[in-house]
Amino acid sequence: MKNLVLLLLTALFTLGMGIGDASAKLPKTYAEFKARYQTEGKTPEGALKLHMEAIFCYLNPETRSEASKMLRYSLYLSKPLEQSYNYSTFVERMKDPECHYTFRSYCKGTSPENNYAMSPDDFSVNIVRKRNSEGYLKLDVKSSGADSTHAVWLLNHDGLWYVDNNAPLYLLVRKPKAPSNAHDADFDTEPIAQSVADSPSAQPPQPEPAPASPVPAAQGETAAPPAQEMPVVTNTAPEELMPQSLPDLNAPQQP
Repeated sequence: MKNLVLLLLTALFTLGMGIGDASAKLPKTYAEFKARYQTEGKTPEGALKLHMEAIFCYLNPETRSEASKMLRYSLYLSKPLEQSYNYSTFVERMKDPECHYTFRSYCKGTSPENNYAMSPDDFSVNIVRKRNSEGYLKLDVKSSGADSTHAVWLLNHDGLWYVDNNAPLYLLVRKPKAPSNAHDADFDTEPIAQSVADSPSAQPPQPEPAPASPVPAAQGETAAPPAQEMPVVTNTAPEELMPQSLPDLNAPQQP
C-alpha cells in the first residue's frame, strides 16, 4: 500500500512538472496570459518574465493584436498601448525587426557574437539585483549588449506586480556581429525576405498592346480631328523654287 501511495505521488509530481513546462511557452491569447498572471504575477520576477513574453508575442505580427492587450495589462494602462504617447518609441522598436535584438539581449545565454540567439518559448531574464527605491521595487537587469545594468520599475496593485517603467528594455545596445554560421538556416532569428525573382507577383514583361482603332463618333457627336502630322524637313528645295535651266555664259549677249 505504501508503495502504491508513493507511486501515485510520483506520478502527480511528474504531471505537475509537465504542466509547468508547458506554461513556459509563449501565451497565444490574452485570456491565457491573464490567467497565468494571477499566479505568476504575485512576484516581481514573475511579472517581469510575463512582460517579456508579451513583448516577444508583439514582435510576431500574427500575435500582435493579442499581445497589445497583454502589454496593456502588464503595464497597468487605462487605454491601448498604441494610443499612449509615452510608449510610442517602445511600439516603434517592437514593430521594427532591426531592433528586435535589443529585447533578446536581456535573456540569459545571448551575446552579440551569437546574434542574441534565444528561444522565446524557453528563456530566463537576466536579473542581477532586486531593491526598493522611493516606494517602487526595481529589478536590475543585464543586457549582454551593454556594459551596465538597467533598472525596470514595478508597482504592486491588489497583490499583483505590474511594470511601471520599462524604458531600459528598449534602449538600443550593441548590434549583433555577423555570425560565422550565417550559412546555416537553423541560426536565423528573423524570417528571410522573399526575393523579387521568387515572388509570385513577379511576372515576365508583357508586350505592349497594338494601338486601338479609332472609334467612330456616335450620332450627334463631332468626331475628333485627326492628329496633325508634322512635316518632314529635308535639304531638297521645293521643285517650283528650283530654276528650270542655268543661263549659258558663252552665248552672245543681246544688245
